[in-house]
Amino acid sequence: MKVLILGKGYISNFLVDIFKGKGYKVDNFSRKELDYTDDDELYSVISTEPYEAVINTAGFTGKPNVDECEIRRQECFNLNVKLPKTIENICKLCDVNFVHISSGCIYTGYEKEYTEEDEPNFGLFNDEASFYSKTKHAGEMMLDDQFTNIIRIRMPIEDKLSPKNLLTKLLKYDFLIDFVNSKTDVYKLSEFVFAVVENFKAGIYNAVHSNPLSTKDVVEILKEYELVNENWNFIPYDELDIKANRSNCVLNNDKSYDDFNFEWGDEETYLRLNASLISNREKWNDK
Repeated sequence: MKVLILGKGYISNFLVDIFKGKGYKVDNFSRKELDYTDDDELYSVISTEPYEAVINTAGFTGKPNVDECEIRRQECFNLNVKLPKTIENICKLCDVNFVHISSGCIYTGYEKEYTEEDEPNFGLFNDEASFYSKTKHAGEMMLDDQFTNIIRIRMPIEDKLSPKNLLTKLLKYDFLIDFVNSKTDVYKLSEFVFAVVENFKAGIYNAVHSNPLSTKDVVEILKEYELVNENWNFIPYDELDIKANRSNCVLNNDKSYDDFNFEWGDEETYLRLNASLISNREKWNDK
């Protein structure tokens, strides 16, 4: 059994580990190693290998954050809108299952827990939405959810202080805003992607934990594990120094259980697990 993982970024590392650990052969390419934006080059790889699935983790999120997407719009559009459709077209030609890692930041507000069937309200049709969110919405609209499995993640967390980890960002930022947001443990995400490949079903899936917490709740958990920024200060949203508006919302994850019998578990459980592992590692490094 073999999978192709496109992109060598934050998410791909976890996917490579779980698939190799489960006995799969894995091809994992960066854009420098394989120009997957080139139809012919990508087709030459997918058409000649017996892949169970192609998994796209490539995209443009901006560094250090989505504000960069407001500046580098063409690159953001190319990687978040054009690229997924290119991959899907070739997967259809080769009759290979396609899994696309997307984002849940296409919703905002607390009128409800947003399901996969809800029309995005923080995307193409919202003038206040970030360009990043608009491209993620457009990218999903371009795809065929009767063929492709689209997995939406939100605010990733893990047990290392990596730049993409929400916990790292909270420890780094002096000024915080207090909103409730769904989050995704990246190890758990890897388990879900594996479940999708093993029992493939097309459609859109919210890959988030149940019972999300507010920023203040998360900060209190970090404090319990002696992970503290002494300069923390909660401020109103409109005082943030940002170029692009941010999504704040709660996503519903029932469909993952209904279709894959996959339970995401309570968000607090994963926040505490990761905070404890980070804290223990930091204490060990200080010795």
